[in-house]
Amino acid sequence: MADLKSLLGDKYKEDMTLADVLSLDIELPKPDLKGLISKEHFDRVASEAANYKKQLKAKMTEDEQKAAEDAEKWAAMLEENKQLKAEKAISESSRKLIAMGYDEDLATTVATALHDGDTETVLKSQAKFIEAQKKAVLAEAVKDTPAPPAAAGNVNAPVTKETLRQMSPLERLEFSEKNPEEYAKIYGGN
Repeated sequence: MADLKSLLGDKYKEDMTLADVLSLDIELPKPDLKGLISKEHFDRVASEAANYKKQLKAKMTEDEQKAAEDAEKWAAMLEENKQLKAEKAISESSRKLIAMGYDEDLATTVATALHDGDTETVLKSQAKFIEAQKKAVLAEAVKDTPAPPAAAGNVNAPVTKETLRQMSPLERLEFSEKNPEEYAKIYGGN
């Protein structure tokens, strides 16, 4: 840009005010408009740029929404996978416990507690299982115990202290309940 001295030439004075400069009748050089664009063209290009910018913002928002939806779907799939793995582990543990003799409900309870790390439930359930096993073994032993032999081939032979001592405690109890008078006579009379 040209300075005031070069524009005014010989009309320039050192202490000129703005009023002095405006009062001079000078012809200013025409500006070089080469490389400049018209206002209409600039407005049109600026409007197009603004539209593209809006479209880009909308597109970015759509992309961000898609990314959020994808992340949500991924998280749901991971959670479902985690649940399926837990169900599989519980099912396998339950199957093994059933093979060991647990009933189905107790096996499921123990397998779930094992998976969840609930030691207290596992121990309580184990105590229930052991108690049930003890009862089952005792019942099986009583069932398999043979009846006492008949006295020397005589079905009506009297029961003596000796034959009572050869009986199991359960058989003696049954004899005392079925034959209270005879039992009292054997043990009460001597």
